Amino acid sequence: MDITFSNKNTIKISGKGADVAINASAGTKADLLLFTDSSTKAVPEKSFCGPGEYEVMGIMVDGVEISASNTAYSLVVDDMHITYAVGLEAILTDAQLERMDGVDVLIISVQDSKADLMNKIISQVEPKVLIPIMDSELELAKIKAEFGKDTEPIDKYKVSKKDLPLDNQQLVILK
Repeated sequence: MDITFSNKNTIKISGKGADVAINASAGTKADLLLFTDSSTKAVPEKSFCGPGEYEVMGIMVDGVEISASNTAYSLVVDDMHITYAVGLEAILTDAQLERMDGVDVLIISVQDSKADLMNKIISQVEPKVLIPIMDSELELAKIKAEFGKDTEPIDKYKVSKKDLPLDNQQLVILK
């Protein structure tokens, strides 16, 4: 599976059988489009916005309501559980956590003003791999310091189930 970042909040996940784009801009090519803002008009076929359970081309998707206008997505792609969550305003409830159980890869927005909240959510979810979405170099420096690593940004994160860390969290920074 490959994970790439294309703009402010757009992530593309390419599995063996299908491609998923989350918060994609117009013209993005993918087999499945997901939008976190529930006011988005999901016009194209195989696109969804909002809570619910979906299956498209063997990819299982669980849209978890975070607020009235925000949805987090938990996906199973190539036997790996990926959760994408942006715009979080509070720690996750027990019900939300239950639907995100067993996260291998957590993709989450990290904002300087909400660093403590993001750290609490990361601790709640306990992902094997963390991919932060950041707006500034200051946020990048803080997350690197938090992990105690000077991780260099990469264009594409390529991973398989057998490559996931067993004992520690891995920090992946996408360009």
